[in-house]
Amino acid sequence: MATYSITSLNQTIVEHRHYWIEGLRIFLGLLLIYKGYYFVENLEDIYHYIDENYRLSAFVISHYVVFAHLAGGVMIVFGILTRIGVFVQIPIVIIGAIYFTGEGGTFFGPTTELEYSLLILALLIVFLFYGSGKWSVDHCVLRKKESDDQQ
Repeated sequence: MATYSITSLNQTIVEHRHYWIEGLRIFLGLLLIYKGYYFVENLEDIYHYIDENYRLSAFVISHYVVFAHLAGGVMIVFGILTRIGVFVQIPIVIIGAIYFTGEGGTFFGPTTELEYSLLILALLIVFLFYGSGKWSVDHCVLRKKESDDQQ
């Protein structure tokens, strides 16, 4: 009896594994939207930090980051061109988040967001390969297109 229930549980998990990955994709998108909103609220601080420390255009970089987080986060949440939304995020996380947060803090220290950035980078890489999934606008559009082609 115990073997049957374990096998049944395994089958249920395998059949519904896309729920977990889809929930993770939606959560990742919401985190990016939140971070984009945070950057909008603190845009002057970002300008000041970039102008002070680097020879880069603070206006261009900060607006790219804000737009990429907000638009890319929405794309990831709804599954609209998810791989493009993820691809736009990866340079921000690699260059911006890991380089800027890693320079002043210690690894697993109280003032660093390096672990958070590495986790976000790992999730972005997963969804770069995985794509949108079943709960996405892309899947609905492609499924509709396939059913139209078959008729």
